[in-house]
Amino acid sequence: MAALETPSPSRRRLLLVLGAFVLPAVLAVGSVLFFYGLLPASVPSGDFPFHYNGYAHVLRNVKPDGDVDFSAIGRDRQELDTFVRSLATFSPRSRPDLFPKPEDALAYWLNAYHALVLQSLVDEYPYLESVHDKAFGHFFWGRSWPVGGQRLTLWALEHRILDREYADPRIHLALFHGTRGGPLLDGAPFDPSFLDSQLNDAARRFVGDRRHVRLEKDTVHLAQVFDTYREDFLAALPEGRRSTVLQFVWAFLPDTCTERYGCDTRSDLDRVCGTKLDKCQLVFEPEDRALPDAAARDVRAVTP
Repeated sequence: MAALETPSPSRRRLLLVLGAFVLPAVLAVGSVLFFYGLLPASVPSGDFPFHYNGYAHVLRNVKPDGDVDFSAIGRDRQELDTFVRSLATFSPRSRPDLFPKPEDALAYWLNAYHALVLQSLVDEYPYLESVHDKAFGHFFWGRSWPVGGQRLTLWALEHRILDREYADPRIHLALFHGTRGGPLLDGAPFDPSFLDSQLNDAARRFVGDRRHVRLEKDTVHLAQVFDTYREDFLAALPEGRRSTVLQFVWAFLPDTCTERYGCDTRSDLDRVCGTKLDKCQLVFEPEDRALPDAAARDVRAVTP
């Protein structure tokens, strides 16, 4: 039996050089494709119709104030997991016939995003106080799911699909990231039939919350999202009114506070800033990253 040929020193050096440069490059490209949701995924056969019924049952665990009973979802998570599995088969990419209108597709992506966020949070609950806990943060943003033939991360779903394909800044005020200080989860799925109304309601709910918009003397305190996505909010305004995000805020402030005692109104903003909204002083406030946990809320309610 012939002895195996030993690589020459020069060949060994070449292999080492290739390993030192090529392998990291391949891994880097793979990481980028993974993060941006560009890796393919199998599409299981679907022998059942796609619907939001089970997911709607999951959202019954959202309290009126937006806190979530994660414990209850975890105890009976079958409907959540079943809905998430259905995303692998049904999506506007794999089954465009089921999502013929833009409203159908946008409602799908919003519901898919929220379901994946919920599943991520429930998987780690109750060992989690914030979505920015160091160990969980990597898991939260570095995880991917098969969705209609692609492996999508939450980042890819939000920024590559929702932000890029649907230039609607109301999405920034409706998208639940698992924090108490950001947009809160609604108790019902997004429905294509009245999606526009739901997005308007989400924007009004966000802007009407004093944690996100608060007037103090001649200063307006705004949630950080209005600075992060400033250009998106300005682009949605009519020509001639794109000088400040306060024009967008004004459009969704209430006329009166009959539903939310003590809220700020359009008249209040006019009083603080006058006719020159672009001259008003703005302060952008950081987001409360705590988990909107209904159980923690109950504990706070009984703590002296």
